[in-house]
Amino acid sequence: MSYVQCLPPELLSYVLELACLAEAPSQTQTAAVLGRVSKLWREMVCSTPAIWTSFYVSKGGGPRSFEVPLLRSGGLPVDVHVVDEAAKLKAAREQLNALAEHSSRWRKVEISYPDAFALLGKAVPLVLPKLQSLTVKTTIQRLSPVLMYFYSFPDYPTAPDICLGWNNRMYPSIRCLDLCDIELKPQETEDFLGFLETHSTLERLALRNAWEVNAYIPSRTVPLPHLKELELRGIPSSEILRWVSAPNLQKLVVEKSSQLRYWTAVDIKSNYATATNVTLIRFSTAPDALLNVLRAVPLASEVKFASTDLRSRYSFCTESILIEHKLPLLTSLHIQGAASLSRLKAVADAYRETLTEVKAHCLDLGLPEESFLKDYSERDEALAWLKDQGTFKFDIDHSEDAFGGRYRCHEDQICRQKMVCAGGSCQVSV
Repeated sequence: MSYVQCLPPELLSYVLELACLAEAPSQTQTAAVLGRVSKLWREMVCSTPAIWTSFYVSKGGGPRSFEVPLLRSGGLPVDVHVVDEAAKLKAAREQLNALAEHSSRWRKVEISYPDAFALLGKAVPLVLPKLQSLTVKTTIQRLSPVLMYFYSFPDYPTAPDICLGWNNRMYPSIRCLDLCDIELKPQETEDFLGFLETHSTLERLALRNAWEVNAYIPSRTVPLPHLKELELRGIPSSEILRWVSAPNLQKLVVEKSSQLRYWTAVDIKSNYATATNVTLIRFSTAPDALLNVLRAVPLASEVKFASTDLRSRYSFCTESILIEHKLPLLTSLHIQGAASLSRLKAVADAYRETLTEVKAHCLDLGLPEESFLKDYSERDEALAWLKDQGTFKFDIDHSEDAFGGRYRCHEDQICRQKMVCAGGSCQVSV
């Protein structure tokens, strides 16, 4: 302890700050424990404002519990977190209202809560001048084991009849906006697009399951010149791809909704032309949609295709389209749902000059689900070629279903006897 006491005050303060922040979300409790070590440590902890800049709404907390930490934080920007699902909605609103008195200092807001929609509409201030990141996610209320017996599949709570007032929200410093299961109601869609247009400083935008089924989707384009990452999950219409024009985009993630069965081609060639990292989910069942998006990302170098819908007659169109529409800068390719190693070999051969990495999740490593072939020479030849070539790294594993488990065809004993992997577990990598 004597050696620690000899540390310069600035260094000791920095060490205590790191120790407290590493224990988030309980850094205030950690600070209280460290403050009991000695009088010097208590003075250091209480006089280091950075330790007291994160506030967590919790079940056992109250509005008055923030008074001392707010004083100790000085005038620094603060982060607000609502991640305790056990907290009652009324208590969460009361705690947020207490923090709202210092809303001019809010830097980051994270809400991961069953009633996130209500908190965003009623407890998050409309004007936050220093806000840089806003994350709002509706979660499923966890049930006790007894209730799970009666309610096997808990649903997301229905969105209350609350207006989020996007046209009145002013976050001039915002850089990141992430909305998950926060529905954009038809009457507020135009207001939300206006909000995006006003806040063109965004660098990351993520919208996940943010649309009502069969809702009106306006055909409008909002320029976001600083946007680097765009994530659109569960889109019910191709028109949503028109919403954003990002001339400096680097990463694009698009997930097609399972309800979207008929794709209308949209002109998005100038919207995402600079994206180099592209992930497309559920597109292997929609060749027109896949081709439409690939034409919009000519500079893509890292591409991932993920799909768990492996029963459609179009479920394995990815390989053919990659050969038909070639991406000249492709270096990394990851396909989940490859049905044929020979077709995968054809893709790898077509991109051999640029590829450095190939990863595949195969349905049954070469066999169509509806047949049991006795001649495996074509599959084995393709696998040997993929393993032996020395131009790119090759990894292979089983395809996964919608729940993250092994696809059911792998449990078939007849198929497993002829699999490349031993005991039904693939360990092939180069």
